[in-house]
Amino acid sequence: MVNKKHERLLTFFINSSGYLVPRSFDKCVKLSKTMHPYLLGKRDIEYFYNLEKSLYGIRASMEVLKNIVANKGKILFVSNLSRLKSRFDLESDINFIEWKRGSLVKSKYTDLTFLTGIEEEKLIEVHRKCLLLVGVGSSTMSKISYPVNLNIESSLLTDWFVSLLYISYIQGKRVKESSKLSRPIKGLLGKGKFKGPIKKNEV
Repeated sequence: MVNKKHERLLTFFINSSGYLVPRSFDKCVKLSKTMHPYLLGKRDIEYFYNLEKSLYGIRASMEVLKNIVANKGKILFVSNLSRLKSRFDLESDINFIEWKRGSLVKSKYTDLTFLTGIEEEKLIEVHRKCLLLVGVGSSTMSKISYPVNLNIESSLLTDWFVSLLYISYIQGKRVKESSKLSRPIKGLLGKGKFKGPIKKNEV
């Protein structure tokens, strides 16, 4: 049963054809079996995302983006979407590249990578770099850490997605700017507080 809180959003996705799994440029490439748990069904040659499940991946992706920005991490967008570049072009902690063969291998280290227009060749380069990856509109779950299973080919959905990214980015930036050295630090060993440098008389 659909959560009423998400009804409007799901209706928007459906009306904008966000449920359609993007087809590969190579017609011989079949949909990966790793996608089956994320699908609602199939008609003729079209596969349909389960948009209710997609919401969880979208939410998780925005949360990790916000947290990485808040912790002064670096973000990389690998995409041909001009709206992404125009939105984030002036941000120093955001890098943007259009994919060409070898471009990912040559790129600098990043804490999180967003990849659109996913093809096998791109995923191979991502795997070589061991990148934490958000896959947007993917037809496979292979090597993807955070799936955004949504077809954003519609201009309305593209605008919505770019706006969502920017809001999450600004939220993370505000946390970073308002954070203090004394705030609790979460880590694998639990929580602790930064006490500052050790003075000589304390050694």
